[in-house]
Amino acid sequence: MYDPAETDISLNELNLICQACRKERVNFCIIGGWAAFFYVNEAYRQAFGKDYIASRDIDLFFDPLSEKGFAKVIFGLGFEKNGLPFRYEKIYHREKRKFISIIESRKEPPYNLIRVFLDLFSNKPTTAIHSWNDLDPLKSVSVKNVNGYPLADMDTLMELKAICLFERDKADKENKDACDFYSLLQYGRRKIAATQLKKKAVEKLLSRPDLIDSIARNVLLDVGKSSIVDLSLRNNLLEFDASG
Repeated sequence: MYDPAETDISLNELNLICQACRKERVNFCIIGGWAAFFYVNEAYRQAFGKDYIASRDIDLFFDPLSEKGFAKVIFGLGFEKNGLPFRYEKIYHREKRKFISIIESRKEPPYNLIRVFLDLFSNKPTTAIHSWNDLDPLKSVSVKNVNGYPLADMDTLMELKAICLFERDKADKENKDACDFYSLLQYGRRKIAATQLKKKAVEKLLSRPDLIDSIARNVLLDVGKSSIVDLSLRNNLLEFDASG
């Protein structure tokens, strides 16, 4: 789904952030596509013999009490403010094989650049480093350690993915969220609490043949398996209804 060069650089930056946060004792967790990857990858690899879809962007939640230490980490690693108040970025030049500044990137053709977007979230307003702080699922997030990575608990992650399914305005982002939501249901190996938002997300997927096909193509690796995706989602919906 994404250029491996982009996802490899993104993962390396995520690992650097994790290392630095441990050193600074910053309380944080991974949300978004990388969290979905770490939750499902082991089971997915067993099923398909390859890794699950890697992520291109990095989404992190942090404790507002740790914001000064977190700001030190982010700016110390060279991330710069983007146009959005909660977004930061680093830009890698493919030919020069190094990161360059946003100002330097303006002189370069876009095809030479890999942009690593870092979106930051919290549950209260922050000033040392800006964040998106009004998402309801993040008001009661808990942290789960999976293979050394601090991840938002799966129910919170799925609520966030469900929200994204109703708010994305770009096809590639919507397709990735659909794949992640489906994969968390099928390969997350954890019991999922039924909520109205998750049920509505499943219903939306079932109403969108294009998203069903995208899941079949990118997750099951065969667009001809769209009927399997449809059946699995219908079974998930029945389970949600049965559990209330």
